[in-house]
Amino acid sequence: MLYTNTIMAPSSVPGSKNRTRFEMPDSLRDTRRGEGAMLRVARAVCLALLATVAAASCTSAKDTEDYVPSQPGAVQPKTNGQPIDEATACADLSKAEASARSMLGCNAAKHTCPDYIRPAGGACFVYDQGSVTECAKTFGTFTACSDFDLHPCIVTATSPCTSGDTGEGGTGGIGGAPAEGGAAGMMVVSSSAGAGGSP
Repeated sequence: MLYTNTIMAPSSVPGSKNRTRFEMPDSLRDTRRGEGAMLRVARAVCLALLATVAAASCTSAKDTEDYVPSQPGAVQPKTNGQPIDEATACADLSKAEASARSMLGCNAAKHTCPDYIRPAGGACFVYDQGSVTECAKTFGTFTACSDFDLHPCIVTATSPCTSGDTGEGGTGGIGGAPAEGGAAGMMVVSSSAGAGGSP
């Protein structure tokens, strides 16, 4: 800011000393008053906007969009505890899927048994009859060819094989080379049926 310096003469007031007085120019005084008013207006606008946002965030309006639940994915039916052999389970599921695909006019799936239903990592499995039967029924309920891929049916497999081991699993194979691990007695695994082949 600029200030002017005015010196009062000693003759104007008897017995007074020289004084220096600083005065602010009129142009600066007006600007300062304007800045204060503008600051008050800016504060008022900010407070008004803040109050509007706060009031809008406390509304009890409901969403206007409908709730759309997600589509169900894979299905794993309940078991009945009755084991059936791998060849029978695979043949039953392959036949049921082929029939359902034919009814819908879908392309035939190319499956090889027992890889179609066999879980990875083993070769000695029996399958639960209840899960195989229910998967066969599930294929009959499909209404589109895409249902076979979108909603695969998972059968329950059990490994009754024992190899006289100590109950510990075997070691994995060398990287890049296939190898089987040891079996640890009874094991329950699941296999995908109807997903277009073995995983």
